[in-house]
Amino acid sequence: MVDNQAAAKALLYIFVPAVLLPLLVSCRSVPPTPPADPPSIRFLLTFDDGPSIKEPNPTLQILDQLATNALQPGIKALFFVQTGHPRGGGTPQGRDVMRRIHAEGHLLGLHSTSLRGHIDHTQVSTNELVRSLLDAKSLLREITGADPFFIRPPFGACNLTTRRIYKELGLHMLMADIRARDGVIYGYNGSLRRRSHIREGLTTLYRQSVTRVSPDEPVDVVLNFHDVNPYTARHMTDYLHILVEEAQRVGFHVPARPFFDRQDLMADAVLCQCVTHPVSPRGGP
Repeated sequence: MVDNQAAAKALLYIFVPAVLLPLLVSCRSVPPTPPADPPSIRFLLTFDDGPSIKEPNPTLQILDQLATNALQPGIKALFFVQTGHPRGGGTPQGRDVMRRIHAEGHLLGLHSTSLRGHIDHTQVSTNELVRSLLDAKSLLREITGADPFFIRPPFGACNLTTRRIYKELGLHMLMADIRARDGVIYGYNGSLRRRSHIREGLTTLYRQSVTRVSPDEPVDVVLNFHDVNPYTARHMTDYLHILVEEAQRVGFHVPARPFFDRQDLMADAVLCQCVTHPVSPRGGP
Protein backbone atom coordinates (compact mmCIF):
# COMPACT_ATOMS: atom_id res chain seq x y z
CA MET A 1 0.00 0.00 0.00
CA VAL A 2 2.78 2.40 0.90
CA ASP A 3 4.60 1.52 -2.31
CA ASN A 4 1.48 2.26 -4.34
CA GLN A 5 1.09 5.69 -2.71
CA ALA A 6 4.73 6.53 -3.35
CA ALA A 7 4.38 5.52 -6.97
CA ALA A 8 1.28 7.66 -7.36
CA LYS A 9 3.06 10.67 -5.89
CA ALA A 10 6.01 10.15 -8.21
CA LEU A 11 3.71 10.05 -11.23
CA LEU A 12 1.96 13.19 -10.00
CA TYR A 13 5.28 15.08 -9.70
CA ILE A 14 6.17 14.09 -13.25
CA PHE A 15 2.74 14.63 -14.80
CA VAL A 16 1.80 18.00 -13.32
CA PRO A 17 4.93 19.91 -14.44
CA ALA A 18 4.66 18.31 -17.87
CA VAL A 19 1.12 19.65 -18.22
CA LEU A 20 1.63 23.06 -16.62
CA LEU A 21 4.96 24.01 -18.20
CA PRO A 22 3.60 24.49 -21.74
CA LEU A 23 0.72 26.50 -20.31
CA LEU A 24 3.08 28.76 -18.39
CA VAL A 25 5.29 29.28 -21.43
CA SER A 26 2.33 30.04 -23.65
CA CYS A 27 0.99 32.55 -21.10
CA ARG A 28 4.29 34.41 -21.04
CA SER A 29 4.52 34.52 -24.83
CA VAL A 30 1.03 35.85 -25.51
CA PRO A 31 1.35 39.40 -26.92
CA PRO A 32 -0.77 42.19 -25.50
CA THR A 33 -4.23 42.52 -27.01
CA PRO A 34 -3.97 45.05 -29.85
CA PRO A 35 -5.97 48.21 -29.17
CA ALA A 36 -8.70 49.23 -31.60
CA ASP A 37 -6.52 52.13 -32.72
CA PRO A 38 -2.84 51.18 -32.41
CA PRO A 39 -0.56 53.94 -31.13
CA SER A 40 1.42 55.92 -33.68
CA ILE A 41 5.17 56.18 -33.44
CA ARG A 42 7.74 58.87 -34.24
CA PHE A 43 11.46 58.22 -34.33
CA LEU A 44 13.81 60.78 -32.80
CA LEU A 45 17.31 60.01 -34.06
CA THR A 46 20.30 61.01 -31.94
CA PHE A 47 24.02 60.50 -32.54
CA ASP A 48 26.88 60.53 -30.02
CA ASP A 49 30.67 61.02 -30.13
CA GLY A 50 31.08 63.00 -33.37
CA PRO A 51 32.00 64.80 -35.37
CA SER A 52 34.34 62.47 -37.21
CA ILE A 53 37.25 63.74 -39.28
CA LYS A 54 38.17 60.37 -40.80
CA GLU A 55 38.10 59.69 -44.53
CA PRO A 56 35.71 58.56 -45.77
CA ASN A 57 33.91 60.61 -43.15
CA PRO A 58 31.23 58.62 -41.22
CA THR A 59 29.42 61.73 -39.98
CA LEU A 60 29.10 63.13 -43.49
CA GLN A 61 27.94 59.76 -44.81
CA ILE A 62 25.15 59.79 -42.25
CA LEU A 63 24.18 63.35 -43.14
CA ASP A 64 23.96 62.36 -46.80
CA GLN A 65 21.68 59.39 -46.06
CA LEU A 66 19.39 61.36 -43.77
CA ALA A 67 19.01 63.94 -46.53
CA THR A 68 18.49 61.68 -49.55
CA ASN A 69 17.10 58.29 -48.46
CA ALA A 70 14.03 56.96 -50.30
CA LEU A 71 12.05 56.31 -47.10
CA GLN A 72 11.76 59.95 -45.97
CA PRO A 73 14.17 62.50 -47.45
CA GLY A 74 15.20 65.38 -45.24
CA ILE A 75 15.23 63.63 -41.86
CA LYS A 76 16.53 65.80 -39.02
CA ALA A 77 18.50 64.48 -36.05
CA LEU A 78 20.21 65.61 -32.85
CA PHE A 79 24.00 65.26 -32.76
CA PHE A 80 25.65 65.20 -29.33
CA VAL A 81 29.17 66.32 -30.17
CA GLN A 82 32.60 66.17 -28.54
CA THR A 83 33.61 69.79 -28.90
CA GLY A 84 37.15 69.46 -27.60
CA HIS A 85 38.21 66.08 -28.92
CA PRO A 86 41.74 66.32 -30.38
CA ARG A 87 40.75 64.02 -33.27
CA GLY A 88 37.28 65.42 -33.83
CA GLY A 89 35.43 68.51 -32.66
CA GLY A 90 38.60 70.13 -31.36
CA THR A 91 40.06 70.40 -34.87
CA PRO A 92 39.29 72.83 -37.72
CA GLN A 93 37.95 69.92 -39.80
CA GLY A 94 35.68 68.82 -36.98
CA ARG A 95 34.29 72.31 -36.59
CA ASP A 96 33.58 72.46 -40.31
CA VAL A 97 31.58 69.24 -39.96
CA MET A 98 29.59 70.75 -37.07
CA ARG A 99 28.86 73.79 -39.24
CA ARG A 100 27.49 71.51 -41.93
CA ILE A 101 25.36 69.64 -39.38
CA HIS A 102 23.82 72.95 -38.34
CA ALA A 103 23.50 74.26 -41.90
CA GLU A 104 21.48 71.19 -42.89
CA GLY A 105 18.91 71.83 -40.16
CA HIS A 106 19.99 69.37 -37.49
CA LEU A 107 20.39 70.13 -33.79
CA LEU A 108 23.73 70.20 -31.98
CA GLY A 109 23.94 69.17 -28.35
CA LEU A 110 26.81 68.63 -25.92
CA HIS A 111 28.38 65.27 -25.16
CA SER A 112 32.02 65.22 -24.08
CA THR A 113 33.51 68.69 -23.78
CA SER A 114 36.94 67.87 -22.41
CA LEU A 115 40.17 68.37 -24.34
CA ARG A 116 41.10 64.93 -22.98
CA GLY A 117 38.40 63.27 -25.05
CA HIS A 118 35.48 61.07 -24.00
CA ILE A 119 35.62 61.74 -20.25
CA ASP A 120 33.01 60.70 -17.68
CA HIS A 121 31.58 63.93 -16.23
CA THR A 122 31.33 62.41 -12.77
CA GLN A 123 35.08 61.73 -12.74
CA VAL A 124 36.30 65.31 -13.23
CA SER A 125 36.36 68.21 -10.81
CA THR A 126 33.45 70.61 -10.65
CA ASN A 127 35.65 73.47 -11.85
CA GLU A 128 36.91 71.51 -14.86
CA LEU A 129 33.42 70.39 -15.82
CA VAL A 130 31.92 73.87 -15.56
CA ARG A 131 34.80 75.42 -17.48
CA SER A 132 34.65 72.83 -20.26
CA LEU A 133 30.88 73.13 -20.60
CA LEU A 134 31.09 76.93 -20.81
CA ASP A 135 33.78 76.67 -23.48
CA ALA A 136 31.68 74.15 -25.41
CA LYS A 137 28.58 76.33 -25.19
CA SER A 138 30.60 79.27 -26.51
CA LEU A 139 31.83 77.22 -29.46
CA LEU A 140 28.37 75.98 -30.43
CA ARG A 141 26.98 79.51 -30.00
CA GLU A 142 29.59 80.67 -32.51
CA ILE A 143 28.56 77.92 -34.94
CA THR A 144 24.77 78.12 -34.58
CA GLY A 145 24.11 81.61 -33.29
CA ALA A 146 22.36 80.28 -30.18
CA ASP A 147 23.23 78.52 -26.94
CA PRO A 148 22.96 74.73 -27.06
CA PHE A 149 20.01 73.45 -25.09
CA PHE A 150 20.62 69.72 -24.74
CA ILE A 151 23.26 67.42 -23.29
CA ARG A 152 23.89 63.68 -23.10
CA PRO A 153 26.72 62.86 -20.70
CA PRO A 154 29.41 60.37 -21.79
CA PHE A 155 28.50 56.80 -20.85
CA GLY A 156 25.17 58.16 -19.60
CA ALA A 157 26.95 58.73 -16.28
CA CYS A 158 25.51 61.43 -14.03
CA ASN A 159 25.02 62.28 -10.38
CA LEU A 160 23.40 65.02 -8.34
CA THR A 161 26.37 67.34 -8.84
CA THR A 162 26.52 67.01 -12.63
CA ARG A 163 22.76 67.34 -12.93
CA ARG A 164 22.84 70.52 -10.84
CA ILE A 165 25.58 71.95 -13.08
CA TYR A 166 23.61 71.12 -16.22
CA LYS A 167 20.55 72.85 -14.80
CA GLU A 168 22.50 75.96 -13.78
CA LEU A 169 23.97 76.19 -17.30
CA GLY A 170 20.57 75.79 -18.98
CA LEU A 171 21.26 72.31 -20.30
CA HIS A 172 18.59 69.61 -20.47
CA MET A 173 19.72 66.00 -20.28
CA LEU A 174 18.38 63.48 -22.79
CA MET A 175 18.89 59.73 -22.51
CA ALA A 176 17.74 57.14 -25.05
CA ASP A 177 14.90 54.63 -25.22
CA ILE A 178 16.73 52.30 -27.60
CA ARG A 179 20.47 52.02 -28.21
CA ALA A 180 21.92 50.59 -31.40
CA ARG A 181 24.82 49.26 -29.31
CA ASP A 182 27.30 50.64 -31.81
CA GLY A 183 29.28 52.79 -29.39
CA VAL A 184 32.21 50.44 -28.80
CA ILE A 185 34.38 49.58 -31.77
CA TYR A 186 36.54 46.47 -31.49
CA GLY A 187 37.66 45.66 -35.02
CA TYR A 188 34.27 44.51 -36.33
CA ASN A 189 32.03 47.43 -35.53
CA GLY A 190 28.55 46.22 -36.45
CA SER A 191 25.90 44.47 -34.39
CA LEU A 192 25.00 40.93 -35.44
CA ARG A 193 21.68 41.40 -33.61
CA ARG A 194 20.85 44.94 -34.68
CA ARG A 195 17.33 44.03 -35.81
CA SER A 196 16.48 41.95 -32.75
CA HIS A 197 17.87 44.63 -30.38
CA ILE A 198 15.61 47.21 -31.96
CA ARG A 199 12.62 44.85 -31.97
CA GLU A 200 13.04 44.07 -28.27
CA GLY A 201 13.16 47.75 -27.39
CA LEU A 202 10.14 48.58 -29.52
CA THR A 203 8.18 45.67 -28.03
CA THR A 204 8.74 47.02 -24.53
CA LEU A 205 7.67 50.51 -25.58
CA TYR A 206 4.60 49.16 -27.35
CA ARG A 207 3.47 47.28 -24.24
CA GLN A 208 3.83 50.50 -22.25
CA SER A 209 2.09 52.64 -24.85
CA VAL A 210 -1.13 50.61 -25.09
CA THR A 211 -1.96 51.56 -21.49
CA ARG A 212 -1.36 55.28 -21.96
CA VAL A 213 -4.03 57.82 -20.99
CA SER A 214 -3.83 59.70 -24.34
CA PRO A 215 -3.58 57.08 -27.10
CA ASP A 216 -4.06 59.71 -29.82
CA GLU A 217 -0.64 61.22 -29.15
CA PRO A 218 2.30 59.65 -31.02
CA VAL A 219 4.93 57.77 -29.07
CA ASP A 220 8.24 59.58 -29.52
CA VAL A 221 11.06 57.03 -29.38
CA VAL A 222 14.61 58.28 -28.83
CA LEU A 223 17.19 56.22 -30.73
CA ASN A 224 20.90 56.33 -29.89
CA PHE A 225 23.51 55.82 -32.63
CA HIS A 226 27.18 56.80 -32.93
CA ASP A 227 28.13 58.74 -36.04
CA VAL A 228 31.83 57.93 -35.65
CA ASN A 229 31.10 54.24 -36.28
CA PRO A 230 31.88 53.38 -39.95
CA TYR A 231 29.45 50.45 -39.93
CA THR A 232 26.60 52.68 -38.75
CA ALA A 233 27.55 55.25 -41.37
CA ARG A 234 27.52 52.70 -44.19
CA HIS A 235 24.20 51.20 -43.08
CA MET A 236 22.21 54.20 -41.83
CA THR A 237 19.56 53.78 -44.53
CA ASP A 238 19.22 50.10 -43.55
CA TYR A 239 18.66 51.17 -39.95
CA LEU A 240 15.86 53.52 -41.04
CA HIS A 241 14.07 50.66 -42.78
CA ILE A 242 14.62 48.32 -39.81
CA LEU A 243 13.03 50.86 -37.47
CA VAL A 244 9.92 51.17 -39.62
CA GLU A 245 9.59 47.45 -40.29
CA GLU A 246 10.03 46.39 -36.68
CA ALA A 247 7.68 49.09 -35.38
CA GLN A 248 4.98 47.75 -37.68
CA ARG A 249 5.80 44.19 -36.66
CA VAL A 250 5.26 44.82 -32.94
CA GLY A 251 1.96 46.65 -33.52
CA PHE A 252 2.66 50.38 -33.86
CA HIS A 253 0.96 52.49 -36.50
CA VAL A 254 3.76 53.97 -38.58
CA PRO A 255 2.71 57.22 -40.29
CA ALA A 256 3.79 58.20 -43.78
CA ARG A 257 6.55 60.41 -42.34
CA PRO A 258 7.69 58.69 -39.15
CA PHE A 259 10.89 60.72 -38.67
CA PHE A 260 11.25 64.36 -37.67
CA ASP A 261 11.93 66.65 -40.60
CA ARG A 262 11.51 70.03 -38.87
CA GLN A 263 14.03 71.32 -36.39
CA ASP A 264 11.52 73.23 -34.27
CA LEU A 265 9.18 70.26 -33.84
CA MET A 266 12.13 68.02 -33.02
CA ALA A 267 13.39 70.48 -30.40
CA ASP A 268 9.97 70.55 -28.73
CA ALA A 269 9.83 66.74 -28.68
CA VAL A 270 13.34 66.49 -27.25
CA LEU A 271 12.48 68.93 -24.48
CA CYS A 272 9.44 66.84 -23.52
CA GLN A 273 11.61 63.74 -23.36
CA CYS A 274 14.18 65.54 -21.20
CA VAL A 275 11.52 66.54 -18.70
CA THR A 276 9.86 63.14 -18.39
CA HIS A 277 12.58 60.62 -19.24
CA PRO A 278 13.88 58.60 -16.27
CA VAL A 279 17.54 59.17 -15.49
CA SER A 280 19.86 56.20 -15.83
CA PRO A 281 22.92 56.33 -13.59
CA ARG A 282 24.93 54.73 -16.37
CA GLY A 283 23.22 54.39 -19.70
CA GLY A 284 25.91 52.87 -21.91
CA PRO A 285 28.61 54.03 -24.33
